[in-house]
Amino acid sequence: MYFNTLKITLLLLLTVLLTKIALATLNPELNTVLLSDKGVYSLWWGLRLDMTAVMALATPVVLLLFLIHLFSGRPSWVKPLLFLAGLWLIITTTADAIYLLEAGRHVTFEVFTGQGLEHGLIATAMTAYLLHMLIGLTLVILLAAALWKLPLQASKPTAHKFKALSLLLIWLALTTTAVRGGWSDAPQSPMSAYRIGDPKQALLAWNAPYAISYYLAKGKKHAAQQLTPPASDQDKALVAERYKKYLNAQLKPVTKHANVVVVLLESWAATDLYSYSQQVDAAPYFDRLREQSLTTNNMYADGYRTVEGTFATFCSYPNPIGGGVAGTQLQGADYHCLPRVLNEQGFSTHFIQGSGKGIVGAFAQSLGFTHSYGKEDYGFEGTKNYWGYMDDDIYKFTLDKLATLESPYLVTVNTGTTHDTYLPEEADYIFGKADRVALRRNAVHHADSALERFIKALPSTLTAPTLVVLVADHTARVAEQGLERNAIPFLMFATDGSLPLKKLPISAGQLDIAPTIVDWLGGQVPWFTGHSLLSEPYNGFAHYSDGQRVNWIEGSQLVRFAVNDANQTECFTIIANGLALTAADCSQDRYATMLERAQAYTRYTQSLLFKGETSGFINHLPKQATLRN
Repeated sequence: MYFNTLKITLLLLLTVLLTKIALATLNPELNTVLLSDKGVYSLWWGLRLDMTAVMALATPVVLLLFLIHLFSGRPSWVKPLLFLAGLWLIITTTADAIYLLEAGRHVTFEVFTGQGLEHGLIATAMTAYLLHMLIGLTLVILLAAALWKLPLQASKPTAHKFKALSLLLIWLALTTTAVRGGWSDAPQSPMSAYRIGDPKQALLAWNAPYAISYYLAKGKKHAAQQLTPPASDQDKALVAERYKKYLNAQLKPVTKHANVVVVLLESWAATDLYSYSQQVDAAPYFDRLREQSLTTNNMYADGYRTVEGTFATFCSYPNPIGGGVAGTQLQGADYHCLPRVLNEQGFSTHFIQGSGKGIVGAFAQSLGFTHSYGKEDYGFEGTKNYWGYMDDDIYKFTLDKLATLESPYLVTVNTGTTHDTYLPEEADYIFGKADRVALRRNAVHHADSALERFIKALPSTLTAPTLVVLVADHTARVAEQGLERNAIPFLMFATDGSLPLKKLPISAGQLDIAPTIVDWLGGQVPWFTGHSLLSEPYNGFAHYSDGQRVNWIEGSQLVRFAVNDANQTECFTIIANGLALTAADCSQDRYATMLERAQAYTRYTQSLLFKGETSGFINHLPKQATLRN
């Protein structure tokens, strides 16, 4: 039984390592680490997580092996169960590798947020990530062949049962220790990969089978974790200093009888737009419209998924570090976001998308949208990709819906063409099909044409002044080069001409959108943490987290710090196009001050988020900020 257990363990370990390495070569960021002098160390560091996954999955096999040994059965009977264990290792690692390219991070509690989207996810994997799927399939075939040839020794009837029982008990003790990460501290989580110190190395050290199994076993009500310490009095004083003009503010109802239409441009990235100083012209209509709208030099997304962009945009509040609210215990908190604020003041609120309503529609309703519409509600045939209706039909449904609504209303449209790379005609692939960048820009160009038709048809359905906001929810399939993964297109205009038509020389974030909408409507929400783009002077910032790193942008400066290690801090100057970065000296006073503000804001907002008290953002601050010297 000893040698059989050893062979089983080594086979599963070899399976997970080969899968991880093979798929890492397809990720430009991981490939760089893998082929550097840090690659072996990263793999070695992640070996503890790999062994944890292997031992946990091998335990049922070892238990069956013990029973076979006890009753002198055939050891080959464990092979089907062993195949299932290896299959889980390959499937989860492959799925995680694809998700890392799509969303920029590994899978954690997202295992709970994909309900109803399985068809679209599989179709995207089969089309946009065919090579990943082929590698996964090849590894499954190799696993089956290895199992077919794997020699397992038969037990002798006279073999000592006591030795087998002792081995089983030792195995169970070692597995429990591995899952706990030892006995001197709390049980380890998959995030312990980040203890390696370098976030890029942590991406390679990560073990997807363990992470996905961990969060499935942990349960959705325990998936989100607060990674920051509680906010100190000094933190609150620093935040109060920045928000001192709002410390005594109260909710001010809106005064303008008007409508708001927000279009979430699914997965659009600023790097594809000529008006953001790029060399491509993937969205010529948006670029022309931007010249006739209120916009900013740059806009940055607070997350990497639709639910994260939705939370930041409508709640004016940062997402949990490295993740989102949807599908976790945080989703049930009492958020007082823009849809709810307006609904309480007589607005009807509607969320429209072309795919299944799924987690996105349900999450939107949890934030205050009283009506949610998905592809099942359209009632007409149209052009679809693997996720659902494409943009022309989504806009058609939206126009039909707007024609039935009475003012005032807030309508949000989550587009769908750019959720995929499929286009109806070969002629639509104007940038070719050479790589993911070309496929992404084809979809953006097609979506831009649909957007033009929608905006031009919109006035005929409006019966009151309307604020139109166009902003991406996040980016996708964008390589991490500077700020490309978070830089998004943005503009807004009012049909009554009440907004200035200019480009503000600022770097703004999604947190600023809800305060700006409320400001245009004549109201004020004191617990929104963003800043209105209509206020002068603008005193806002852009914010997003990446793994356990927080990025804080003020003007042309960026500070990046790790929430779990004060020594991991980087500073940059943002180049004029808003995407490129050059390293800067963090010892400069302006960066040191930014870092203090960013850390205080992060600890304070995360503390309130996990307490379910985001609406008390202003109320929990000292009314007079007293800072230490």
